[in-house]
Amino acid sequence: MTRIALGSCAFQWEEQPIWDAVIAAEPDLYLYLGDAIYGDFDGKNVYSVTRESLLREWGLLAHVPAFVRLSENVPVMAVWDNHDYGKYDGGAEFPLKDVSREIFLDFFGEPDDSPRRGHAGVYDAHVFGSEGRRVQVIMLDTRYFKGPPVLAERPEGAGGSLGYYVPSPDSSVTLLGEEQWTWLERQLREPAEIRFIASSTQVVADQKGMDEWGNYPHERRRLFDLIASTGADGVVLLSGNVHFTEVSRTDEGPYPVYDFTASGLTHVNEAYASVENPYRVAGPFVELNFGLIEVDWEARPGPVITLEAIDVNGTTAFEYQISLSSLRSGGE
Repeated sequence: MTRIALGSCAFQWEEQPIWDAVIAAEPDLYLYLGDAIYGDFDGKNVYSVTRESLLREWGLLAHVPAFVRLSENVPVMAVWDNHDYGKYDGGAEFPLKDVSREIFLDFFGEPDDSPRRGHAGVYDAHVFGSEGRRVQVIMLDTRYFKGPPVLAERPEGAGGSLGYYVPSPDSSVTLLGEEQWTWLERQLREPAEIRFIASSTQVVADQKGMDEWGNYPHERRRLFDLIASTGADGVVLLSGNVHFTEVSRTDEGPYPVYDFTASGLTHVNEAYASVENPYRVAGPFVELNFGLIEVDWEARPGPVITLEAIDVNGTTAFEYQISLSSLRSGGE
């Protein structure tokens, strides 16, 4: 496993030429980080979904020629975000979450006997490669179990979603749910040299007031502590949702924790990107793009992970390199 593409946020009623650039990059794997469709939004209005409407919108994506080319040429692992889940900023309260889960797993070809079908939510994990070059991919579900966020007090007439939420003071409100936390701990104890943990929403950047881990600071802290307590070296976080691409870094973990956000397959948002992110170390890139991860196992003195933002023409907008040796307790 040397090359992984990733992205999020695509309108299923559009042609999606970005997939040609993804295929041209020749990735070993594509990670869909959420909002593969907008099942609760028609481009102008948010609406309540039904089984029939979700099937209809997923059916539109199934007939996007560029996406069909991707799915025929590149293995795909996927999780959902709010719009393909079926409710704007939705969580555990969504009454059709199990209906949506069934449709989601069917669309991405999950076998009937898959262990993924046997638990709530759509979280998933897989280890690729042999000892010494193992890459673990962990896909978190930040929707199915998510408790209610705390709404911010906003000025009269304020628009957009920035500043819509504030950190919850209630540590009993969960984002991942205990079942998923227990599963995640088991996954982090599996042997691997590199671990990519994918979340549909940003983990490190926590000050936008958007739908993000920052709304659940106790869960965010718990993730960093779990990485430390399990001795899970080599972790890099991946996220989507915000309609632009950036790399963030924090020293709140047992070693530097990076969050590579890749978002904006068919649309972007300059207002979201303009909000200050004190953790940002690369970006923002606010044009149609996907993310690309390249692992140079042969680099000396040790393997190097390169995070790249790639535009619709296949041009690299920015890149950021991380030495694998720095992603361990007591690393460089």
